[in-house]
Amino acid sequence: MAQVVRDVIGVGLVLGLGALPAAAQSMALPAADAVGIGRSGAQVAYGYSLEAASTNPAILASLKERTGFFLSAGLELSATQQSMESQQSLDSVLKTRFSYDRNRALPAFGLGIHVTPTFSLGLKLDAPYLRHGRLQDDAPSRYLGDGIDLSTRRLEGQAAWALNPNVSVGFGLGAARLSFASSSVMRLSVPNDPTQPLSGTNTVNGLVEQRVGQSSDKVVPSYSLGLRWALNPRWTFGFVHQSGLKGELGLKSALQDPNLGIYTTDGLSRSANLGTATRAAVLLAGVGTTAGTSTMELPSQTTLGVRHRVLPIMTWEADLRWTSAGLRMPGFATIQTPSGTVSAPAGLPRGKSHLALSASTELDLGKYWTLRAGLTFDQRSIEEASAEPLLGGARTSAFSFGAGYKFGGGELSLGYQYRQSEDQDTRRLDGIWSSTGFKPGLTRIRMEGMGHLVALGYKVTF
Repeated sequence: MAQVVRDVIGVGLVLGLGALPAAAQSMALPAADAVGIGRSGAQVAYGYSLEAASTNPAILASLKERTGFFLSAGLELSATQQSMESQQSLDSVLKTRFSYDRNRALPAFGLGIHVTPTFSLGLKLDAPYLRHGRLQDDAPSRYLGDGIDLSTRRLEGQAAWALNPNVSVGFGLGAARLSFASSSVMRLSVPNDPTQPLSGTNTVNGLVEQRVGQSSDKVVPSYSLGLRWALNPRWTFGFVHQSGLKGELGLKSALQDPNLGIYTTDGLSRSANLGTATRAAVLLAGVGTTAGTSTMELPSQTTLGVRHRVLPIMTWEADLRWTSAGLRMPGFATIQTPSGTVSAPAGLPRGKSHLALSASTELDLGKYWTLRAGLTFDQRSIEEASAEPLLGGARTSAFSFGAGYKFGGGELSLGYQYRQSEDQDTRRLDGIWSSTGFKPGLTRIRMEGMGHLVALGYKVTF
C-alpha cells in the first residue's frame, strides 16, 4: 500500500510540472488524434489503445477487441512575435511585430483488425511535422525569410505479430506527402535605365523591395518499426522507430504581391528620386525567378517508453525520444535582373539531434469517463547561433489534457495541448539593405511564440 501511495504522489508531481511556464514550440507534433494529443504523445507502451498503435504498430497485437477504428479532426494554431529594441531619444522602447497565417486543419485516422489470435493488421493517417507562418511586411528579419508553410500527411499500412502473450513486434510501411512553400523579401537596385545592367554610366536611381516565393508537393516513402514487451500486468516497455522523410522537391518560384516599397540608395528612407517608381515597374516586368535548392529532409525519431499501471483505474507512462540531425529545408528562391542574381543573405538553418522527455497519465472514472494529461520537455533542435523565427528550434515544453466519454457503442474524446516558445535574444536578424547589399545590424531582437493543438475524435470497437 505504501508503494502505491508513493507511485501516486510521484505521478502527481510529474503532472504538476506541467503547470510551470512552457518553454518552446516544436515543429514535430506529439500526435494528430485527440487521445494522443491529450497524452502529449507519450504512448509507445500504452497497450489496449488503438490510438497508441498509430505511434507503435506493435500495440495492434495487444488490442482486446477484434476490430476498431477512430476518426479525429483537429486544429493547430501557432504564432510568433519579434520585439526589436531601438533607441528613440533617451528612451528604450520595444517594437513588437506578430506573425499571421496561424491556423491549420489536423485530420487523423486509425484502423486495427485481429486477423488471427497472433497476427493483426492496421492503417493510420497522421501528421508528424507541421510549421507555418507569415511575418509582417516590415518585420526586421524579412530579408532572411518572411514566410513558411510546411505540412506532412503520412499514411501507413501496419502489421503486428504476437510472439508470445507478453511480446509483440510490428511495422508500418507507406508514404508521406510533403507540402512546402517559403518566401523571402529582397531589394533590387533600380538603374536609370532598368532594362540595362548597372554601370558607371547607368547608375542606381533607387531600390525596390519585392517578395519572391516558391512551393511544391512531393510524395516520399516512410516506415516505422515497433516492439512491445509486457513484463507483467503492471509494467510494460515499448520501442518505436519512425523513419525520416526526404525528397527532392520540384519547386516553382514567382514574384509575389506588388512591390513592397521604393527606397533611397542608402536603404533608410522610403522616399526616392522622381521617376524611381516607374523605373522599378519596368525592372520588375523584366526580371525572372529561380527556385532554391530542392532537397528537403525531416528527421527520424526513435522512442523508448515505460508504462506502469499504478491502480486498476490509473496508468502512467514516460517516453524518451531521440530525434536525428536530419532537418534540412530548401534554399530560398532568387531573382535574376539585368545586373545579375539577387538572393537572400542566408538560408534556413540546419537541425541538430536532440532528446525529448514526455510523460502522461490516464484515469478511468467509472463506466463512462476517462481523463488524460501529459507533458513534454524537448531539447533545442537548432543551434542558438542560427536562431530565427520561421523554424524556431528552441528548447520545448508543452502541457496537455483530455477526456473521453463512452456512448453510442464508442468513445468520444477531446484532446488539447498548450505550447509556448522560449524567449530567444539575437542580434543576427536585423539589418540594412542598401544599394551595396545587405549589412547585418546590431539591434537586439527578442523572439517569442506560442501554439495550441485541439482535436475531437470518435472511436468504435467491436
